[in-house]
Amino acid sequence: MSPPSTNSSNAATVDGWPPRWLTPVPDEDQARGDGGLFVDFGEAVCRVDKDSLASRAGALIAFRPWQRRLFAHLLARRADGRYRHRQALVGVARKNGKSGKGSTLGLGGLVLGPEGGEVYSCAADKQQARIVFDTARRMVKMDPELSEVLKVYRDAIELPRTGSVYRVLSAEAFTKEGLNPHLVIFDEVHAQPNRELWDVMALAMGARVEPLMVGITTAGVRTDQTGQDSLCYGMYQHGKRVASGEVADPGFFMAWWEPWKADADHRDPATWREANPGLADLVDAEDLASAVLRTPENEFRTKRCNQWVATEQAWFPAGL
Repeated sequence: MSPPSTNSSNAATVDGWPPRWLTPVPDEDQARGDGGLFVDFGEAVCRVDKDSLASRAGALIAFRPWQRRLFAHLLARRADGRYRHRQALVGVARKNGKSGKGSTLGLGGLVLGPEGGEVYSCAADKQQARIVFDTARRMVKMDPELSEVLKVYRDAIELPRTGSVYRVLSAEAFTKEGLNPHLVIFDEVHAQPNRELWDVMALAMGARVEPLMVGITTAGVRTDQTGQDSLCYGMYQHGKRVASGEVADPGFFMAWWEPWKADADHRDPATWREANPGLADLVDAEDLASAVLRTPENEFRTKRCNQWVATEQAWFPAGL
C-alpha cells in the first residue's frame, strides 16, 4: 500500500516521513512556525543523557530529518502569528527517541517561552512523568550554558530571568487546580485510566494566549477502566478523521506511525520500518528481529508496531 500524498510538497523525500496518519498543516504555517527555532535550541545546548545506539552520552543531540519535519508541523504558526495547534498527539513505537525530544520540547518551552511561563510533564503516574522531566534535568546539568541560566530542583527547573518554571506532576488530577500552563507534555497517554487529568490541564491552559498540550505515546488497549474508548484511542480516531479530511479541526495535530495495512505481517522488517521512523538508527533492527521471536503478537504489535489492541491478550485488525 503506497503512502498517501501529504500537504507538504517535498515530504516524501525524507526517510521515515510522512507517518501513516498526518493531519494537514500548510507549508506556509510550517515556514513561519517555531520548529526550526526549537531544533536549533536543541542541537545547541541539549545533550544525550545516556549512551544509546545513536550517540554517546554527553554529545549534543542531532535531530533526524523526520524529527525536523515533525517539529515544523507541530509548532506551526497561523497567518496571525499564533500557534496553529492547541492539542497534539504524536504516536510512535518504543525506542524512537520520544523521551529525548519530549525533554527538548519542554526545555525549549521554558527557555524560549513567555514571561512567567509554566511547563509541565504529566503522565498516568509520577514515575512515568519523571522520565521526560528527569531527562530534561540531566540535560541541564550536562550543559554549561543551560546550567548557567537555569536552576534545577528535584521536581522543578526554574528560569529566574523570566520567572518561568518547568515542573513534573503526578496523576492525581484533583491537586492540579490553579495551574496556568502554557505547555504540557503528556507522556504515554495510552496509559491514562480516564481523561480527568488531561481535561484538568486543558482547562487550566484557558487563559494562555498560545497554549499547547502535546501527548507523546505508543498505542495501547482501546478501552479504559470504564469499558469505553480510552482518551488516547478517542484522540487517535479523531486524528484519523482530521487527517482523512472527514473532520476539519485545524487546532488539533496528529502524527501517528503504524503499518500502512492494519493486518500487515508483524514479523516482516518492512512492517517494522513503517512504524519505526528511527529503524537502523535509533532502533536496532537486530533487537526487533530477536524480540519478535519471543514476544506475544499483541504485545509486539502494540509496543513495536504501534498498533491498537482489543485487550491485553488479543489483537484484532478489524476496525483499525
